[in-house]
Amino acid sequence: MRKALDLDTLSGGEYLAALKEIALRMRRDYALMLDTIAELEHAQTAQFAGYADLAGLIAEFLNITRTDAQRLVTQSELVAETVTPVGYTAPAKLPKVREALHEGALDPKHVDAIARVVAEVPNWASYEHRDLVETTLTDTARVCTPRTVTEHGRVLLQHINQDSANPKLEDEQAEPSNTFHYSRTRDGGAKYRGQMDAETADELEAMLGPLTKPHKQPDGSPDPRSLVQRQGDALCDIIHLAAKSDGLPKQGGQKPHLNVHLDLNVLTDAVATATLDSGTPLCPSAARRLACDADVIPIVLNGESVPLDVGRTRRLVKPAQRKALVARDRGCAYPGCPLAARWCDAHHAAHWVDGGATDLANLVLLCRRHHRILHHSAWEIQFHQGIPYFVPPAWLDPTRTPVRNILHHPRQ
Repeated sequence: MRKALDLDTLSGGEYLAALKEIALRMRRDYALMLDTIAELEHAQTAQFAGYADLAGLIAEFLNITRTDAQRLVTQSELVAETVTPVGYTAPAKLPKVREALHEGALDPKHVDAIARVVAEVPNWASYEHRDLVETTLTDTARVCTPRTVTEHGRVLLQHINQDSANPKLEDEQAEPSNTFHYSRTRDGGAKYRGQMDAETADELEAMLGPLTKPHKQPDGSPDPRSLVQRQGDALCDIIHLAAKSDGLPKQGGQKPHLNVHLDLNVLTDAVATATLDSGTPLCPSAARRLACDADVIPIVLNGESVPLDVGRTRRLVKPAQRKALVARDRGCAYPGCPLAARWCDAHHAAHWVDGGATDLANLVLLCRRHHRILHHSAWEIQFHQGIPYFVPPAWLDPTRTPVRNILHHPRQ
């Protein structure tokens, strides 16, 4: 255990003592400021001054951001005592936090951390549960950082949720309340939110884990994507893999699929645009990428865009060819990518509409992310003795030295 500092003998100890005293005063003053804000709310000062709410008044009066002002108001509502119209002084919503804050023992971020955990205490929990959470975390905050308070709070919540006192636990696990809300964005994408039961969440985490690991770039530089971006890419990979599964329910006699409407010159001449069923436009390179490993159904249109003839589906990469691809590449062939073959599409190094053959000497496995990069950048693919090598753009490597992915072939 770390020994307590002896400020009398420590070099600069008097400055540490002064620092502690200053911090103590600042925290006490912060508590008084929250009480003052509560009085402003009680006096309806913002309304009399012509402001929509108190946060707007405080932001302008103190020359701070609206976000910081709202934080002050929110904390004030939690730790300040309030006076009712009949003159009764009601205790604070978080009385233990209020007491410690006025002692100068807590920082504003401690208050945020404790408040977030208390807000997550389930509705069915008893008053004793809530009081225990607040008391325990306040004691933790007196001696630990806000981050530790948050971690301690997570442990407490897990214990409460596992408690047999939860009257809805069995019902929730028998019929979980899974939700998913999504809306299409202006550019054709989607925003989403929702929740899932614990078992499915564990399954999703197990799938996301290997897909969210950072990938080193071919030049050895770190993955430029943030964790949030890697998780987003991973979820899209999972959806893409599920869409190719034969186990999904069919609609109209077909398994889920992607329809792309385009004129032939979009593929052959890389001009104009294609569209999805939703009407979302696709640039020519995106249409060519989708055509790499898909069922292509030619539909001949007249000048008025009326279908005249619908041809038969043509499988571009046959099952036997994919097996050979997997045996050769074993996974995404892009340098540095560790993703396994099940997450990959078959890419034509020379596109089939440009005369590229659908055979092993012109095919390479690519994950969805690197498939996009190949179609939308200056990377090129060369084959040396039947093995795909990737030629980087000149801005990345002026010598444009071909490189290959050795992660799936460690002995080579």
